[in-house]
Amino acid sequence: AVFVIALISGTLFYGSKIYLADYYFGQSLSSAASNKAKETYDLLVKSLTTNPRRDTYRLAYSQTNMILANGLAGKTDITPEERNTVTQLIQQAIQEAKNGVALNPSKVTNVENLANIYRSLLGVAQGADSWTVASYLQAIQLDPVNPNLRVALGGVLYALKNYDEAIRVFQQAADLKPNLPNAYYNL
Repeated sequence: AVFVIALISGTLFYGSKIYLADYYFGQSLSSAASNKAKETYDLLVKSLTTNPRRDTYRLAYSQTNMILANGLAGKTDITPEERNTVTQLIQQAIQEAKNGVALNPSKVTNVENLANIYRSLLGVAQGADSWTVASYLQAIQLDPVNPNLRVALGGVLYALKNYDEAIRVFQQAADLKPNLPNAYYNL
């Protein structure tokens, strides 16, 4: 009887935490759809605090941090305090994207998210070019038949003026999906 009570109590406790975290996450999506940035951010923090083992929350939180950082950095008269906030948001975005990959390293969207975050830092952060390429290569290893990953990698290689490699990657994308206009356009 003690074992059954302990099992039921544990299930109810952890089940309620999972449900509550999903509730917060759903509310954060509603807030995001309503362009309520602070509320979205706070609800994502609540969902992560309630259930830190869900990679989907990490992915959304990393993307939210990058959106907030881009919005703040796009202001014309940015103060030193705001510049510091942008740096913190970018660091959080990278860390949460890495955490998402660590939680579920076989999920290609987690690795692609990390690559996209690094890509947005090209020309801004030292080393972002190699991190971006490495992340896209890892994503391609996870999903070798996805031509869009190769198009994205080719775009990065092109931006880095590695034209021969970009051509090779764009050609691979076109070979994978012959009716993908973006692959041919970039090629």
